[in-house]
Amino acid sequence: MGAKPIFSRSSTLVVLPTLAGTLVLCLLAAFFGYGKLAAVLMFLFLLALAARLWAVLALRGLDVSAAPSAWGVFPGDTLTIPLRVHNGKFLPLVWAELFFPLSPQLCLVPEESREPDEREQSTLAEDGYSTQLVGERRLSFLLWYETVPLTIRWTARRRGVYSTAGWRVRTGDGFGLVQVEAPILQGGGWQLAVYPRLIKVRPELFLRNRWNSDTGARGVMEDPTVIRSTRDYQTTDSLKRINWRLAARCLPLTVNIYEDILPRGVHFLLDGESFSGPQPHPEELEDALSVLASLVVRLSALQVPCGLSLCRGSGGEAVNLFAAATEEMLFALAAYQVCPPKWDENGALLSQAPIFQEPALFEAARSVGRFYYILYDAARLDAKALPHRLGSSCTTLLTCLWDGKPAGEFETVPLEQLKEVGSNG
Repeated sequence: MGAKPIFSRSSTLVVLPTLAGTLVLCLLAAFFGYGKLAAVLMFLFLLALAARLWAVLALRGLDVSAAPSAWGVFPGDTLTIPLRVHNGKFLPLVWAELFFPLSPQLCLVPEESREPDEREQSTLAEDGYSTQLVGERRLSFLLWYETVPLTIRWTARRRGVYSTAGWRVRTGDGFGLVQVEAPILQGGGWQLAVYPRLIKVRPELFLRNRWNSDTGARGVMEDPTVIRSTRDYQTTDSLKRINWRLAARCLPLTVNIYEDILPRGVHFLLDGESFSGPQPHPEELEDALSVLASLVVRLSALQVPCGLSLCRGSGGEAVNLFAAATEEMLFALAAYQVCPPKWDENGALLSQAPIFQEPALFEAARSVGRFYYILYDAARLDAKALPHRLGSSCTTLLTCLWDGKPAGEFETVPLEQLKEVGSNG
């Protein structure tokens, strides 16, 4: 591998100061006539030097490549990642180990995992990985120029984003004195997403009044003023579609095919910080994200343009996605985490105001059909909050907690009402 090897878990016998000290003691013992002691020290020096060189050479020419079967999955799904380990040199490997540190949320966990030891836990904690589990896959006796295909199956446990930047390959000498490691994937690896869980939702709220008319359960309408083409009449066709002008000329019956028009888009605004504060509600936040992800998927299938804005979270920046692809919005929802908690001098958890990229939102308001602002409790909506600046005429509040009282002039809809009866929240 091209990366510089990192020595880890190696015996103190093979570190450079020990090697130098052993050689000096050997020379002194020989100089003062202690032949047997000099011979023992020389043996230890040569053994440690050979182990160190063996480990470094073992890592050279070792190539590990991988390609996931998908970049995003839902909780409960299995993600398959094929790997290919190639020993591109004449020196065989006695052993090799693929090491996979995991995210703190354990959103993705491989089928082969174990608890890290005390030495690993400190390093994992410093690098921001989970100290509960690590993934591992061991190989033994990889011969010269041999290629071994592997398949690692990962289980999606919960929402989150997992980075493969910490994947490493470890190998060493046959004596067990030296262990070296290097990154598997160059360039920072990839990011794999576990999207929010999908449930059955009711999209009717978002399909109404998109063209100043009712669409029913469909997300696409036909414009009767624009005829795209005609075709031969069939007995199942409605009489309203017949082109009577052509029929009046004694031509064969034909029906009009009208141009499809799409509804004006809906734009979701997630106030994740309303679920935090003095009394955090993480389960309700996950439920809201699940409803939101399900609505995005359902409306996209109905050809309703969707957009998404997330207030600033732990990532440090607010997110605006206008008429974005479904996968892009699902990835943003998978990655979203509320801001790190803050406490006052009395140790009480503080509420943090949601921060959106507002200039872009106000500019896009001309083309957005309606905004849907998602928050925990509509009764706690601040008078200076974003929905008041957007206006109640184009904004609906979607709330987890609602006592039935109107939130000013805003239309307020409980998120629970958007779930289909019997759906798993």
